Amino acid sequence: MSTLEELNLLIEKATAIAGSQNKLAKMMEMNPSNLVEMKQGKRRANWRVLGKLRAILGEEPARAFMEEMALELEQSESTDEKKAAEGFWAILAAFPEAEKEKALIENNQGFNSWRKRRDSNP
Repeated sequence: MSTLEELNLLIEKATAIAGSQNKLAKMMEMNPSNLVEMKQGKRRANWRVLGKLRAILGEEPARAFMEEMALELEQSESTDEKKAAEGFWAILAAFPEAEKEKALIENNQGFNSWRKRRDSNP
């Protein structure tokens, strides 16, 4: 997550799903004041928090957490952490995003058409 505005938007969308900021904090197993401080820019939102927010918004959790972790590792001074980020991006590139998967399933592309057939034995 690159800006405070983007973080605030993410928190607001997740709050709408949860019903309130207190309920969102409870879902995320954190103190509600931490969310307030993040929205104000007083507290940093790490990859775990950002991944949880994205998962609450309906993103596939593994992808959300890995992308946020890779983004954080990319910004490190450590060459090992930068290499780890490259590894995460390579793994993520090997798997289609959820929206692409859904489109493939809906259009039956890449899947055998025999799966639609009803077998005589239930």
